[in-house]
Amino acid sequence: MAPELGASAAIIPAAMTAIRALLNPTGHFAAVQQLTDVLSRHRQLTWEMTKRELQERYAGQMLGTVWTLGHPLLLMALYVFIFGYVFQIRVTGEATGASYAVYLLAGVIPWLAFQEAMTKGTTVIVQSAALVKQVVFPVEILPVKGVLASMFTEFVCLTVLLIYVVWRDAVNWTWLLLPFLLASQALAMIGTCYVLASVGVFVRDVKDIVMVLTVAGFYLMPALYPPGMVPKAFEGFFWLNPFSHMVWCFQDVIYFGDIRHPGAWLAFPVLSLLVFYLGFRVFRKLRPMFGNVL
Repeated sequence: MAPELGASAAIIPAAMTAIRALLNPTGHFAAVQQLTDVLSRHRQLTWEMTKRELQERYAGQMLGTVWTLGHPLLLMALYVFIFGYVFQIRVTGEATGASYAVYLLAGVIPWLAFQEAMTKGTTVIVQSAALVKQVVFPVEILPVKGVLASMFTEFVCLTVLLIYVVWRDAVNWTWLLLPFLLASQALAMIGTCYVLASVGVFVRDVKDIVMVLTVAGFYLMPALYPPGMVPKAFEGFFWLNPFSHMVWCFQDVIYFGDIRHPGAWLAFPVLSLLVFYLGFRVFRKLRPMFGNVL
């Protein structure tokens, strides 16, 4: 049977297995314990593979790993220059002196990291087929190392953004909440990548679908629009977009310096835990069938 036909034939049973995994409450605690054990036992391997991915991202280029820091820094400088000094757009009705660039970047930076992780996650199993076919290799760490690599870039960008905010204004007490937000985001990214990675083995079109949806999703989040700019009739679309809650939380911490979206602070961590848990459940149920289509 051709690989394409084999993959197509495996889609339906794989999907049914995933659905049963979500509906069956048996073994939920065991799933969480297994994931914790795997990530803890192979944390050194995960860290080494994350460093290798960062190094290989710009391998063969003249500046090499310098681009690991240089690329996000140049991108940050471009955003600040265009939106902070060229357009000089400001969020109206706010007493703070932070520019629109800070408001924009506070939401865009975590979204770009999430987008990068999702795009990589769709093909991480397929591209690592040789490792996946090894019985002793912990396949669970493959989506995780991609998430950590994306979050490294996010960490660099957020650090530069916070330095810029300090230069313009002052330190906000809400910055103490950043570790909590980053941890919640990491859980959501890992869970999402588990689903995309496992489904991407059987449906290779997932990569292109995710690319289209992430481009559209960029314009369906409150990162680009200052408060009051969007008509009331369309504000409901923001609440239906799960990524909006993440953006609102980061904007509260970095830009507003206050909790302006209490609903998002409840929804974001709860959704992150749910996605993290369900994502691993799906991945664990589909993993035994990876070898049939790789």
